Amino acid sequence: MAELHIIGQLQSASDFNDPNSLFCRYSFQTGPNWTLISGFSEGQTASGKENFKNSVEWVHPLDLHYVCKGIQGWPKIILQVSCLDSIGRSWVVGYGCCALPSTPGYHTIKVPCWVPAATTVTERLKQYFIGGGHELTQTDIINLGSDRFKLITQSRGEIKLNICIVLRNLTQFGVEYK
Repeated sequence: MAELHIIGQLQSASDFNDPNSLFCRYSFQTGPNWTLISGFSEGQTASGKENFKNSVEWVHPLDLHYVCKGIQGWPKIILQVSCLDSIGRSWVVGYGCCALPSTPGYHTIKVPCWVPAATTVTERLKQYFIGGGHELTQTDIINLGSDRFKLITQSRGEIKLNICIVLRNLTQFGVEYK
């Protein structure tokens, strides 16, 4: 069987411009040909506040090992950035998704994030004074994107990942990489 080993870290978030602490929930999504044999496909970082460079440094480790029968359903990482205010409330401030690189080696990936926008004056005032925002009830929209064109969204910050991809036995399945 072919193997994929992902070693790296969820490095940081930048340009979210949120005075509260930020943390990130992540999950790796794969197709039916893929089996996780070690590591965790879901997790959450610690929370942290933005520094003077307008970024939050998480440096959360990632270490996953997959085996596969074919490359259909190549792994994607789904990201959900949330904030935690001083009284313990949390809400989502950004969603992001990206397919992992299919070439071996070290990669720095910057994932742009977005959030559903407040469309009425009432919603904007509520967000400003009370906090919170719109959250997705169906998170499949993040990685599939089929119904995302129906949403009104606004851009948020970006998340930086540092990942090493190690591939083994993919040439036996007719996959060439350079």
